[in-house]
Amino acid sequence: MKNQKKRLVATTQTSDKPYIVRNAAGEEFLLPTYPETFRALMDDKELIRDFLNSILELDYKHEITDLSYEFEKYIDVFMPGDKPMKLDVWVKTKDNRFINIELQNRQHPFFYDRIQLYNAYQILRGKYDYNKSETFLEYSEKEKSTHYYEIPETVSIWLCNFNILKQKNIYKDVWTVYSENDIKGKNARPIFPKNKYIIVDLPKFAKLRRNIQSHEDFWLKLLRKGPLEVVGTRDSLLTKALERLRVSNVKPKFLKNMEKTMFDTNADRAILADEMLKAEAKAMRRGMKRGLEKGMEKGMEKGLAQGMEKGMEKGLKQGAKQAKAKFAARDKKIEKFLRSNGVSPELLTAALAIK
Repeated sequence: MKNQKKRLVATTQTSDKPYIVRNAAGEEFLLPTYPETFRALMDDKELIRDFLNSILELDYKHEITDLSYEFEKYIDVFMPGDKPMKLDVWVKTKDNRFINIELQNRQHPFFYDRIQLYNAYQILRGKYDYNKSETFLEYSEKEKSTHYYEIPETVSIWLCNFNILKQKNIYKDVWTVYSENDIKGKNARPIFPKNKYIIVDLPKFAKLRRNIQSHEDFWLKLLRKGPLEVVGTRDSLLTKALERLRVSNVKPKFLKNMEKTMFDTNADRAILADEMLKAEAKAMRRGMKRGLEKGMEKGMEKGLAQGMEKGMEKGLKQGAKQAKAKFAARDKKIEKFLRSNGVSPELLTAALAIK
């Protein structure tokens, strides 16, 4: 980027409000890494258009020229549980492309499931809005029948402030549906290119792209590092983005209301519940291990004692039996000897009776 100005001098983060940073001159800025501050940054049609054209790398023929947008778009279709589904930033382009932008700071249980769940609702909502669009309503009845199952192009953008991509040399990837057979070859093409996910790994971006050379670099560094770490430019659009984050430009009432929903409580609950379940499982495994060890120790001790007692009892019985047999054999020899020497039966019986 040309005509660079010096960087905003960093840099302290206010202790009581983690979403506000202050530079050396005492100027305060919002950190756009939270859902509410991100929406404050994106609440401008020109900025959203530039952000999307940059992230999607759209050329002149395919770039977004006009759009409408909503924040925390409620999806009024069936959702398990009591709370309706909400999408961070919902964008509809003039040519009926539907885009959802999600900014996430932490990975939580079933995160990949959440990506697909949001995309499923996005497709349903996109189809509903498309059927209400001027384009569809202007179709003839035959054309409407032809386009009955048509769904519009949907793009789900996930800006992740944690490592999500396994490859070390990329910070952005496109996920879509491919044929398992086709990917074995060299020329695999998406089966359904109208629906795709753009996954951005912001920590990877910070390592791989240290200098700002494009609008995409500016946006991603702003989201990863904050307004104090980006390079200011003479570009009026990007300057406007920084000014939207200046706390002095934010109405106090708006800032106060924003603080109430600053954090993703659903993700917090999911992470906390998962940690509790893991702790419970770990405690149970430890308890079972200790119980088994103690049980074996006591069992061995008890078994040894019982074994010795039974062994002694059995040994004594066997010893007595053997002694009795030995004495019986001796008595028979004595009886035979006495009889051979003429001892009378009566005297012999009396002699053998002596113990």
